Amino acid sequence: MTFIKPYLIRLTHCDPTGQVFYPNYFHLFNALVEDWFYEAIEVRYDQFLMERRMALPTVRLETTFTKPCRMGETVDFWLTLSHVGRSSVRFTMGVEKDGEQRARMNRIAVCVDQNTHKSTPIPDDIREKMLEFMRE
Repeated sequence: MTFIKPYLIRLTHCDPTGQVFYPNYFHLFNALVEDWFYEAIEVRYDQFLMERRMALPTVRLETTFTKPCRMGETVDFWLTLSHVGRSSVRFTMGVEKDGEQRARMNRIAVCVDQNTHKSTPIPDDIREKMLEFMRE
């Protein structure tokens, strides 16, 4: 399954030329992951972080920028999962406008216990929702 979220590119995302300043893509892709938690797999990301004391830090990141996004455009950010392991998850994400790719990201994140700062298994209830998302 693919989670798609339209975003309006705002002034705050852009450099003086009106194009998204490339580091801001990382903020936007991170917001996409949070939205995916809340909307697609229906897991409260705030509870995952603050109550369960877990996190999903990035351990590997590869990004390709193909065409700039501009202030005032509404673009589609999308997310798929390519792998869900015991403690890691691989996200493939992109941003498109009218079917034309603007950027693409491959991200590997590892579930971490915030108290020990060590890798820990993805909780079974969340892992099952991730796997279900992949199957759809």
